Amino acid sequence: MITSFVHALQILVSVVFLYISLVVILSEIPATENLGVQLADLIFKPLGTLFNNLVSYLPTLFNIAVIILFARYLIKAIRYLTKGVITGAFRFPGLHPRTARTTGGIITALVYILTVILILPSMPGYGSLAFNGIATFLGALITIGGSSVIANYMAGIVLTYMHAFDKGDWVEMDGAFGKIVATGPFAVQVNTLKAETISIPNAKVLSTAIRNYTGRHPQQMMLSAEVSIGYDVSWKQVNALLMEATQRTPHLDQEKVPFVLQKKLDDFYIVYELNVYLNRPEAKLDVHSALHAHILDAFNEAGVEIMSPHYRAERDGSATTVLPKEEGPASE
Repeated sequence: MITSFVHALQILVSVVFLYISLVVILSEIPATENLGVQLADLIFKPLGTLFNNLVSYLPTLFNIAVIILFARYLIKAIRYLTKGVITGAFRFPGLHPRTARTTGGIITALVYILTVILILPSMPGYGSLAFNGIATFLGALITIGGSSVIANYMAGIVLTYMHAFDKGDWVEMDGAFGKIVATGPFAVQVNTLKAETISIPNAKVLSTAIRNYTGRHPQQMMLSAEVSIGYDVSWKQVNALLMEATQRTPHLDQEKVPFVLQKKLDDFYIVYELNVYLNRPEAKLDVHSALHAHILDAFNEAGVEIMSPHYRAERDGSATTVLPKEEGPASE
């Protein structure tokens, strides 16, 4: 590109010098003096007109420069205030540090738009057919090709003011569970437990339910497990067995006491919900699986049948069959 530009510049300079030499030579010969003057007028008259127009345009150009200078320092002030709100140096009612960057970006964009609106009528060629044609083409291009981009950008602004999540939170959205590693103006990136990075468009995030497991407590989340037990078993025994399963499960926060809810009195069984606290969100799948396994072990050892979701069998009145405990190595 640089070589082509230099080559074109060389050709242009050569043509200009050739033209000027031709004008000078023709002007020195009496028979071709008029032709030399005409050739000179072809260049110097447009240049003179351009110079006169430029001189008459100087006041308008000065006004444009003042507007641009004012907008530039106004944007610098907005960025300074935005940075102060983010760091906590400034506080404004209703403006959260998390949304300060987005708010500053919106105000900056409005300043740019207002600046263009003030400058545009003073630009040369404003209102001409060429200008109107270019403006119409750009408007159609943005409307047809940029609708999804604008939708994702607007959705990102709405998500910022919703305070639904932040970078580093463990969330579940659009069927994906993982840690948010980036929140951009057009998409959200989530690292799943399967070492996958999923980019979800902001418009899709806005239209789906968002479950934030660590929004208020970045290093803690809750897990729940439901079991359905028949009416023949005391709820106190069920609660005790569920608590025993939590004692066997690793990586649970033992400082926070787990609790059991009797959620539903169904036609054939009672639905219990065990709620525990997890201090390692990245181990959610493993801990959930281990919790279910220990619940099965605790209930099998106690001879209590889990009736979830439904259990049908022909019973002869005999006692419940319980899986035998695994025997260790025989002692000598």
